[in-house]
Amino acid sequence: MKKKLQKILKLFLPYGFIVLQKKYKKHKDNKKKEYVFDAIFSVGDACRPAYYLKQHDLRLCANPLDWMMSYSLDTVVHLYQSKFNDFFIDFIEDQQESHWFIDIKNNITSIHYKEIGDDNKTFNRKMKKRFMRANKRLLKASNICFISNRNENSNVFSDFLNKMGNIYPGKITLINIFYNNEIDGIISPIKHNKKQISERLELIQYEFNDIHPNGNDINSNPNYWIGNVYLWNKIIEQISIKKNFISYLLKNYKE
Repeated sequence: MKKKLQKILKLFLPYGFIVLQKKYKKHKDNKKKEYVFDAIFSVGDACRPAYYLKQHDLRLCANPLDWMMSYSLDTVVHLYQSKFNDFFIDFIEDQQESHWFIDIKNNITSIHYKEIGDDNKTFNRKMKKRFMRANKRLLKASNICFISNRNENSNVFSDFLNKMGNIYPGKITLINIFYNNEIDGIISPIKHNKKQISERLELIQYEFNDIHPNGNDINSNPNYWIGNVYLWNKIIEQISIKKNFISYLLKNYKE
Protein backbone atom coordinates (compact mmCIF):
# COMPACT_ATOMS: atom_id res chain seq x y z
CA MET A 1 0.00 0.00 0.00
CA LYS A 2 2.82 2.43 0.88
CA LYS A 3 4.55 1.86 -2.47
CA LYS A 4 1.27 2.30 -4.33
CA LEU A 5 0.63 5.64 -2.58
CA GLN A 6 4.17 6.79 -3.39
CA LYS A 7 3.62 5.94 -7.05
CA ILE A 8 0.31 7.81 -7.09
CA LEU A 9 1.91 10.88 -5.52
CA LYS A 10 4.59 10.86 -8.22
CA LEU A 11 1.87 10.98 -10.86
CA PHE A 12 0.93 14.44 -9.65
CA LEU A 13 4.30 15.81 -10.74
CA PRO A 14 4.41 14.97 -14.48
CA TYR A 15 0.67 15.12 -15.12
CA GLY A 16 -0.56 17.71 -12.67
CA PHE A 17 -3.54 17.65 -10.37
CA ILE A 18 -5.91 19.19 -12.94
CA VAL A 19 -5.14 16.52 -15.55
CA LEU A 20 -5.77 13.74 -13.05
CA GLN A 21 -9.08 15.28 -12.04
CA LYS A 22 -10.10 15.47 -15.70
CA LYS A 23 -9.28 11.78 -16.11
CA TYR A 24 -11.36 10.99 -13.02
CA LYS A 25 -14.31 13.01 -14.36
CA LYS A 26 -14.08 11.20 -17.70
CA HIS A 27 -13.94 7.89 -15.81
CA LYS A 28 -17.14 8.78 -13.92
CA ASP A 29 -18.92 9.89 -17.10
CA ASN A 30 -17.99 6.63 -18.85
CA LYS A 31 -19.07 4.54 -15.88
CA LYS A 32 -22.61 5.86 -15.43
CA LYS A 33 -24.86 2.99 -14.38
CA GLU A 34 -28.51 2.56 -13.56
CA TYR A 35 -27.79 1.75 -9.90
CA VAL A 36 -25.00 3.29 -7.82
CA PHE A 37 -24.39 2.15 -4.23
CA ASP A 38 -21.93 2.87 -1.44
CA ALA A 39 -21.85 -0.80 -0.40
CA ILE A 40 -23.15 -4.04 -1.88
CA PHE A 41 -23.19 -7.51 -0.31
CA SER A 42 -24.45 -10.97 -1.23
CA VAL A 43 -27.15 -12.61 0.91
CA GLY A 44 -27.33 -15.95 -0.92
CA ASP A 45 -28.88 -18.31 -0.75
CA ALA A 46 -25.62 -19.66 -2.23
CA CYS A 47 -22.41 -18.49 -3.93
CA ARG A 48 -23.79 -17.17 -7.22
CA PRO A 49 -24.42 -13.52 -6.24
CA ALA A 50 -20.97 -13.22 -4.61
CA TYR A 51 -19.37 -14.76 -7.71
CA TYR A 52 -20.87 -12.13 -10.02
CA LEU A 53 -20.05 -9.27 -7.65
CA LYS A 54 -16.43 -10.47 -7.69
CA GLN A 55 -16.40 -10.84 -11.48
CA HIS A 56 -17.54 -7.23 -11.88
CA ASP A 57 -15.21 -5.73 -9.24
CA LEU A 58 -18.15 -4.97 -6.93
CA ARG A 59 -17.06 -7.22 -4.08
CA LEU A 60 -14.91 -4.60 -2.38
CA CYS A 61 -15.27 -6.14 1.07
CA ALA A 62 -15.64 -9.81 2.00
CA ASN A 63 -18.80 -10.98 3.71
CA PRO A 64 -18.81 -14.15 5.89
CA LEU A 65 -21.85 -15.38 3.93
CA ASP A 66 -20.32 -14.97 0.46
CA TRP A 67 -19.48 -18.65 -0.10
CA MET A 68 -22.11 -20.26 2.14
CA MET A 69 -25.24 -22.16 1.07
CA SER A 70 -28.85 -22.93 1.95
CA TYR A 71 -29.61 -20.28 4.55
CA SER A 72 -32.69 -18.11 5.02
CA LEU A 73 -33.02 -14.34 5.05
CA ASP A 74 -34.15 -14.60 8.69
CA THR A 75 -30.76 -16.17 9.38
CA VAL A 76 -29.04 -13.25 7.64
CA VAL A 77 -30.90 -10.79 9.88
CA HIS A 78 -30.05 -12.80 13.00
CA LEU A 79 -26.34 -12.94 12.12
CA TYR A 80 -26.11 -9.21 11.44
CA GLN A 81 -28.00 -8.47 14.67
CA SER A 82 -25.80 -10.82 16.71
CA LYS A 83 -22.54 -9.74 14.99
CA PHE A 84 -21.94 -13.35 13.85
CA ASN A 85 -21.22 -14.43 17.44
CA ASP A 86 -22.80 -17.88 16.99
CA PHE A 87 -21.64 -18.43 13.39
CA PHE A 88 -20.44 -22.06 13.00
CA ILE A 89 -19.93 -22.48 16.75
CA ASP A 90 -22.18 -25.56 16.92
CA PHE A 91 -21.75 -27.59 13.75
CA ILE A 92 -21.65 -31.10 12.32
CA GLU A 93 -19.76 -32.55 9.37
CA ASP A 94 -21.80 -33.92 6.48
CA GLN A 95 -21.71 -37.73 6.54
CA GLN A 96 -21.43 -38.08 2.78
CA GLU A 97 -19.25 -35.12 1.74
CA SER A 98 -15.82 -34.53 3.26
CA HIS A 99 -15.27 -31.00 4.63
CA TRP A 100 -18.92 -30.07 4.21
CA PHE A 101 -20.17 -28.58 7.46
CA ILE A 102 -23.62 -27.58 8.70
CA ASP A 103 -24.12 -24.81 11.23
CA ILE A 104 -26.74 -26.45 13.47
CA LYS A 105 -28.20 -23.32 15.04
CA ASN A 106 -28.28 -21.17 11.90
CA ASN A 107 -28.92 -23.96 9.36
CA ILE A 108 -26.12 -22.93 6.98
CA THR A 109 -24.07 -25.28 4.80
CA SER A 110 -20.39 -24.66 4.09
CA ILE A 111 -18.52 -26.58 1.39
CA HIS A 112 -15.44 -24.34 0.98
CA TYR A 113 -13.93 -24.01 4.46
CA LYS A 114 -12.01 -27.05 5.65
CA GLU A 115 -10.76 -25.02 8.63
CA ILE A 116 -14.23 -25.05 10.22
CA GLY A 117 -13.40 -28.55 11.41
CA ASP A 118 -9.60 -28.27 11.55
CA ASP A 119 -9.18 -24.93 13.33
CA ASN A 120 -12.57 -23.54 14.28
CA LYS A 121 -11.28 -20.71 16.50
CA THR A 122 -9.10 -19.29 13.71
CA PHE A 123 -11.98 -19.61 11.24
CA ASN A 124 -14.34 -17.74 13.54
CA ARG A 125 -11.82 -14.97 14.21
CA LYS A 126 -11.40 -14.53 10.46
CA MET A 127 -15.15 -14.38 9.88
CA LYS A 128 -15.67 -11.92 12.74
CA LYS A 129 -13.03 -9.64 11.18
CA ARG A 130 -14.83 -9.88 7.83
CA PHE A 131 -18.10 -8.96 9.49
CA MET A 132 -16.59 -6.01 11.35
CA ARG A 133 -15.15 -4.57 8.11
CA ALA A 134 -18.45 -5.09 6.30
CA ASN A 135 -20.45 -3.68 9.21
CA LYS A 136 -18.28 -0.56 9.30
CA ARG A 137 -19.01 0.06 5.61
CA LEU A 138 -22.73 -0.55 6.07
CA LEU A 139 -23.03 1.83 9.02
CA LYS A 140 -21.35 4.61 7.01
CA ALA A 141 -23.19 3.92 3.74
CA SER A 142 -25.98 6.21 2.56
CA ASN A 143 -27.05 3.80 -0.18
CA ILE A 144 -26.82 0.05 0.53
CA CYS A 145 -27.54 -2.90 -1.74
CA PHE A 146 -28.00 -6.55 -0.88
CA ILE A 147 -28.23 -9.03 -3.74
CA SER A 148 -29.83 -12.46 -3.57
CA ASN A 149 -30.81 -15.40 -5.77
CA ARG A 150 -33.99 -16.70 -4.15
CA ASN A 151 -37.42 -18.03 -5.15
CA GLU A 152 -39.44 -16.73 -2.24
CA ASN A 153 -42.59 -14.73 -1.63
CA SER A 154 -42.18 -10.95 -1.86
CA ASN A 155 -43.39 -10.69 1.74
CA VAL A 156 -40.22 -12.50 2.83
CA PHE A 157 -38.12 -9.86 1.06
CA SER A 158 -40.18 -7.02 2.53
CA ASP A 159 -39.72 -8.44 6.01
CA PHE A 160 -35.96 -8.75 5.43
CA LEU A 161 -35.70 -5.13 4.27
CA ASN A 162 -37.67 -3.83 7.24
CA LYS A 163 -35.50 -5.74 9.71
CA MET A 164 -32.22 -4.69 8.05
CA GLY A 165 -33.57 -1.14 7.99
CA ASN A 166 -33.72 -1.31 11.78
CA ILE A 167 -30.00 -2.15 11.87
CA TYR A 168 -28.60 0.23 9.23
CA PRO A 169 -29.66 3.86 8.73
CA GLY A 170 -29.01 4.18 4.99
CA LYS A 171 -31.32 3.64 2.03
CA ILE A 172 -31.45 -0.13 1.42
CA THR A 173 -32.18 -1.88 -1.86
CA LEU A 174 -32.57 -5.64 -2.23
CA ILE A 175 -31.95 -6.92 -5.76
CA ASN A 176 -33.25 -10.46 -6.14
CA ILE A 177 -32.79 -12.84 -9.06
CA PHE A 178 -35.83 -15.12 -9.30
CA TYR A 179 -35.33 -18.40 -11.19
CA ASN A 180 -38.29 -19.16 -13.47
CA ASN A 181 -37.78 -22.38 -15.44
CA GLU A 182 -41.04 -21.81 -17.31
CA ILE A 183 -39.45 -18.96 -19.28
CA ASP A 184 -38.02 -20.40 -22.51
CA GLY A 185 -34.52 -19.71 -23.73
CA ILE A 186 -31.20 -18.73 -22.22
CA ILE A 187 -31.16 -15.30 -23.88
CA SER A 188 -34.75 -14.50 -23.08
CA PRO A 189 -36.57 -11.34 -22.02
CA ILE A 190 -36.03 -10.50 -18.36
CA LYS A 191 -39.10 -9.83 -16.26
CA HIS A 192 -38.37 -6.83 -14.07
CA ASN A 193 -40.33 -5.13 -11.32
CA LYS A 194 -39.76 -2.71 -8.46
CA LYS A 195 -41.58 -2.43 -5.16
CA GLN A 196 -41.14 0.53 -2.83
CA ILE A 197 -41.43 -0.84 0.71
CA SER A 198 -40.92 2.54 2.38
CA GLU A 199 -39.19 5.83 1.73
CA ARG A 200 -35.76 4.20 2.13
CA LEU A 201 -36.46 0.51 1.43
CA GLU A 202 -36.82 -0.90 -2.09
CA LEU A 203 -37.15 -4.35 -3.64
CA ILE A 204 -35.99 -4.85 -7.24
CA GLN A 205 -36.66 -8.26 -8.76
CA TYR A 206 -35.47 -9.82 -12.01
CA GLU A 207 -37.02 -13.05 -13.26
CA PHE A 208 -35.59 -15.34 -15.95
CA ASN A 209 -34.50 -18.90 -16.75
CA ASP A 210 -31.33 -19.07 -14.65
CA ILE A 211 -29.63 -22.07 -16.27
CA HIS A 212 -26.06 -22.09 -17.58
CA PRO A 213 -25.81 -22.11 -21.42
CA ASN A 214 -24.11 -25.53 -21.24
CA GLY A 215 -26.81 -27.00 -19.05
CA ASN A 216 -27.54 -27.66 -15.41
CA ASP A 217 -25.98 -31.13 -15.12
CA ILE A 218 -23.28 -31.22 -12.43
CA ASN A 219 -21.58 -34.21 -14.12
CA SER A 220 -21.24 -32.77 -17.63
CA ASN A 221 -20.90 -29.07 -16.81
CA PRO A 222 -18.61 -28.05 -13.90
CA ASN A 223 -19.73 -24.42 -14.35
CA TYR A 224 -23.43 -25.20 -13.92
CA TRP A 225 -23.45 -23.38 -10.56
CA ILE A 226 -22.89 -19.91 -12.08
CA GLY A 227 -26.26 -20.07 -13.83
CA ASN A 228 -27.32 -17.94 -16.79
CA VAL A 229 -24.07 -16.09 -17.53
CA TYR A 230 -25.59 -13.83 -20.19
CA LEU A 231 -28.44 -12.47 -18.10
CA TRP A 232 -26.55 -12.24 -14.81
CA ASN A 233 -23.83 -10.20 -16.51
CA LYS A 234 -26.44 -8.01 -18.19
CA ILE A 235 -27.99 -7.18 -14.80
CA ILE A 236 -24.77 -6.78 -12.79
CA GLU A 237 -23.33 -4.49 -15.47
CA GLN A 238 -26.01 -1.95 -14.51
CA ILE A 239 -24.60 -1.69 -10.96
CA SER A 240 -21.63 0.29 -9.72
CA ILE A 241 -19.97 1.22 -6.44
CA LYS A 242 -19.53 4.91 -5.73
CA LYS A 243 -15.82 5.79 -5.60
CA ASN A 244 -14.15 9.03 -4.64
CA PHE A 245 -11.05 10.47 -6.31
CA ILE A 246 -8.59 8.70 -3.97
CA SER A 247 -10.33 5.34 -4.37
CA TYR A 248 -10.14 5.79 -8.15
CA LEU A 249 -6.39 6.41 -7.99
CA LEU A 250 -5.74 3.46 -5.68
CA LYS A 251 -7.66 1.11 -7.99
CA ASN A 252 -6.38 2.31 -11.36
CA TYR A 253 -2.75 3.25 -10.80
CA LYS A 254 -1.31 -0.10 -9.83
CA GLU A 255 2.34 -1.06 -9.65
